Amino acid sequence: MDEDAQVSSNSIIVVPESPESPSILRSPIIGRQRQDSQPSVQPHIIQDENAQFVDNIYNEGASSSNNETSNPPRDNYGIWLPNMGVYNDNSNSAQGNSSQPNPESNQAIQDPVRPHSAEPWRPGGGLFDDNSSSAPAPIVHSEDSNTGVMNQESNSLQSFPDADIKKEDTIEEPPAKIRKLSSPKHNDEVDGEACPICLDSWGNSGDHRLVALKCGHLFGAQCVERWLKAQNSKDRSCPTCKSKATLKDLRFIYARRLVAADTSQITTLQKQIDILQAEKSRTELELEKSRIAHRACLLQLEVLRSTLMKNQVSKEQAPRRSWRFALEKNLEICKDGGCRVLTYNCRTYELYVSQKSTVNLFPGFGIRKISCTDNKLGEFVHLHSKPIRDITYSQPRDLLLSVGLDSTARIVERGIPSATIQCGVPLWSCSWDYLRSNEFYVGGVGGVIHQYDVRNPGSYIQRLNAISDISPVVSLCSTEYGLLSCQLNSCWLWVSNMRQWEPRSLPVDGPFMSLCYDNESHRALLSSRASANERSRLSLCKLKASVPSGEILFDVEQTFAGSVRSTLMSRSSFVRVSGASWVAAHSESESSLYLHGLDGARTMSLPAAEPAIDVCSAQLNGDTILAALSESRLRLYKAIPTNS
Repeated sequence: MDEDAQVSSNSIIVVPESPESPSILRSPIIGRQRQDSQPSVQPHIIQDENAQFVDNIYNEGASSSNNETSNPPRDNYGIWLPNMGVYNDNSNSAQGNSSQPNPESNQAIQDPVRPHSAEPWRPGGGLFDDNSSSAPAPIVHSEDSNTGVMNQESNSLQSFPDADIKKEDTIEEPPAKIRKLSSPKHNDEVDGEACPICLDSWGNSGDHRLVALKCGHLFGAQCVERWLKAQNSKDRSCPTCKSKATLKDLRFIYARRLVAADTSQITTLQKQIDILQAEKSRTELELEKSRIAHRACLLQLEVLRSTLMKNQVSKEQAPRRSWRFALEKNLEICKDGGCRVLTYNCRTYELYVSQKSTVNLFPGFGIRKISCTDNKLGEFVHLHSKPIRDITYSQPRDLLLSVGLDSTARIVERGIPSATIQCGVPLWSCSWDYLRSNEFYVGGVGGVIHQYDVRNPGSYIQRLNAISDISPVVSLCSTEYGLLSCQLNSCWLWVSNMRQWEPRSLPVDGPFMSLCYDNESHRALLSSRASANERSRLSLCKLKASVPSGEILFDVEQTFAGSVRSTLMSRSSFVRVSGASWVAAHSESESSLYLHGLDGARTMSLPAAEPAIDVCSAQLNGDTILAALSESRLRLYKAIPTNS
């Protein structure tokens, strides 16, 4: 049929819808009868722009050739026509007006699912019945976007005659399958933008940057590392293909077509946020520590205030107790003499007394241990070849330090000599450092002071020497204000500033015999020798730091008169009991041990037939023990409270 053929009023016109149409209409094609027999339309394929197609078009349920005037069957359905509309080409559409759809077509669209006809499918059948007159093929119209009028210029009309096929020759075949092609573009975008493990987009930097395994599959770095670490080292495999993989197989990918989000700025900002959060946490922790320390200081302040108030009330209400000292034990240390100094071990409750060796096979000098609990003599430890001039005990390290005229310093640890230090000069005094428990000082002839460390005793740390005085250093005391040194003719306070020592002369006249210091009251006691015109003196001095400049002040609070003569280098000491304190020193002219009361305490004198060269006080189970050492004997006194 040529292009100028007329279209009958009952023909079906298929018009494409607009591209914006969201639905795909499956419209029924109603077969109609023709006047003369025509061969049937051959199966053909209709394919649209979206790659959706139909394999075959079948014509089912053709009516009998004799029934020419019967209505067309309603159970024949056509193919899926994507983005196509079905309209009835009536007289109105022919004139260019918008025509109403066929009621039968509307009924078919509203009820798209209908049972197929009982008649079998005839191969070679057309879209129309073989008895119907020759009908033109559907005319495809396009809608003009400007005028909205259906374009009458269509493709050439084609008519296909139906072949006469008997019913017994028909073969039943399954309906054609409609296949929808998946869009490869979408899959490529998903594979190129998202990690297959977390389904999140990867970047070109940071923890989730694009990496590949040796098998070629792509992942986010953080995800695939976590995947591999979660498995055993022998069973590690690719999440996609399960091929063997290790952490060494990770390779950074720099691809053009793979889409990777630029997260470098985000990574930098995230690192800055992490740093700020760490600083914030550290600051909050320091603030919390400061708050805890502040609360602890407040509690300590309250405790101190309450204790101070209780002490003031007890002092005001309770009468002052008086004390006396009773002789507990008079021990003979050595018949030949040679005793010089003593000290107290508060851990083992033992007194260490220097004495001469009683064994002729091992001549020399050492220390004797004396128990304060049972007042019995203990073992003897040999230390020096010449007389011992000073010994001192370190409670923090449990070490005993002794110096002698043989120019050596010995360290005894738990009763066993552990180190020997050669100092090069005869030594007279020693002291442990107040702040550093591993350091000590020794003083000797020529006014030389050496500072040592027990961890490296081979050489001294500092060498101190007063230029104006070269007399021996008879006493050393390390305090919180500095190092107090007493020589025969002068007394100094060495102040340390970044390991640089500066000597300051104390305003006390000599000559001196000894020096001792009380850490609780911050007082120093200087013993001066008697001269031709004066008695021996005990000078009680107070050390304190001035608030504005931090200068160390040295004030002389009290002076006690002593003996008329001083032939021995005797030592003095502080004695403290509950509610009272004294300074003890021997008086040769009175042959007694004087206890000069402090802070209102009563002065006492204890008879001593032998001169006390050294005096020491000890605390034992709440009792105060006063030990007075002569050249051969040790007398022990105990403080006893009295009613009056």
